[in-house]
Amino acid sequence: MAMYLIVAVALLVLYLFRANSALKTVPDLVRKASPHRWTKEEVQETYERVKKEPFDFTRLLPRRLDRRYVVVGGSGLVGGDIVLQLLQRGQPAKSIRIVDFAPVTRRDMLDKAAGCEYVKADISSRASVEAAFSKPWPKSVADKPLTVFHTAALVRPQERNPLFYHRVSPVNRDGAINVLEVARAAGADVFVATSSASVGVVPSPLWTWPWQSEPKLYAQIITEKDFDAPLRPHHQFFSTYALSKAEAERAICAANSPSFRTGVIRPGNPIYGQKSDPIVGANLRMRNSYTWISHVVQNCVNSRNVALAHLQFEAALLSSSSDTLPRCAGRPFVVTDPGPPVTYGDVYGALEQLAVTPYRCIQVQPVPLLLIAHAIEAWCIFVARLPAGVRRALPFLREPKGELHLLQPPVFTVSTHAIVDDSAARKSVTEGGIGYTPGCTTLEGVCEELFEWNLEYEGKEVEEGEVWKTEHRAENGHAK
Repeated sequence: MAMYLIVAVALLVLYLFRANSALKTVPDLVRKASPHRWTKEEVQETYERVKKEPFDFTRLLPRRLDRRYVVVGGSGLVGGDIVLQLLQRGQPAKSIRIVDFAPVTRRDMLDKAAGCEYVKADISSRASVEAAFSKPWPKSVADKPLTVFHTAALVRPQERNPLFYHRVSPVNRDGAINVLEVARAAGADVFVATSSASVGVVPSPLWTWPWQSEPKLYAQIITEKDFDAPLRPHHQFFSTYALSKAEAERAICAANSPSFRTGVIRPGNPIYGQKSDPIVGANLRMRNSYTWISHVVQNCVNSRNVALAHLQFEAALLSSSSDTLPRCAGRPFVVTDPGPPVTYGDVYGALEQLAVTPYRCIQVQPVPLLLIAHAIEAWCIFVARLPAGVRRALPFLREPKGELHLLQPPVFTVSTHAIVDDSAARKSVTEGGIGYTPGCTTLEGVCEELFEWNLEYEGKEVEEGEVWKTEHRAENGHAK
């Protein structure tokens, strides 16, 4: 009996080693799409170039339009950049209204966007949205046509069980529909929303058979093709977040008409560009980061490129006469940075090389963390199924918080190799695209964010977590 047990344990250990190796592979498809790794020399050269001459997006902005704007989620990453780009192209501040759960705290917006009106709103409440839209405009712009950019979202990538769908749907699905319907009732004729390229990600099983060299679907090419098929069932989305965004997309695009032109931008994950972002800013805030995905190839996208795509989509929707819809109307478009995708290791290396604050990337093995992730998920499901009275009586029966709660299997699924194909968005309007013309590459964008970080923190003592505490927006702030 003991011998059988020893053999079983040995086989299990061998399998786990095999599965661990499979999760560290880089498929040939991915190698061909991203053959070059950033060198220290090109990172330094790009940093020095950006330092001398920050990238100018103004030349890429569509011309100023005689309109007024509501930017829902305008205090956040993408929404804030939309506000700044509207101002850069000459839009009067009084013609821009920021609707958000949280006020503007971004350093680059405090002065530049000071003349824009801020209205607090909880988009999960229809009455709150109606109050934000019904507030009177200055007389000089009150009669202008109205464009609405909807960028607000509640990002919880770690949950996939239907038990937790209610945690994201009030904001991401119902909130988007609230904004959509109130915008139409308020007379808006253009509505462009932010979704996510992760909508197109089909979950990888991650665990391999012993004879498999890599998990099924470990590398995927992400486009908009899923939108032309029936909505996939819940289990074919990597998380409840992705499902809620997909449902919102369908509602927004279905509302498209000649008098109310709609569309959706799907940023290729992850979005970076500010201290609040989940890749550059998050790692700089933590100082020490533990990762199993340095080898993973994905298309990062700068938040200013995403904002630019929204403005280019608006211009495309308004390019035809009042009774003729352009082919791009009522559709989602994936967008990302120009150039080949990068590895997370490329980004981590640039942070270690350039940041004036301490930063160290620590490599860990994926399978031990994946086992822990399954255990955390199982515990969260167990706790969620308990009667509310039991949870109140036994306070130790709670889900973990913070970084530990994020460590669940969907985060592994969305951290597999994903190559974003934004060729549809780059087509001209007559070809059915939106004329998407991005600005900075990922290397340029990362270097510029590092330069801005270094300007703020050079010579300062920054305790681990200090930046997170001062910059963190409440989870229910709803801004992307």
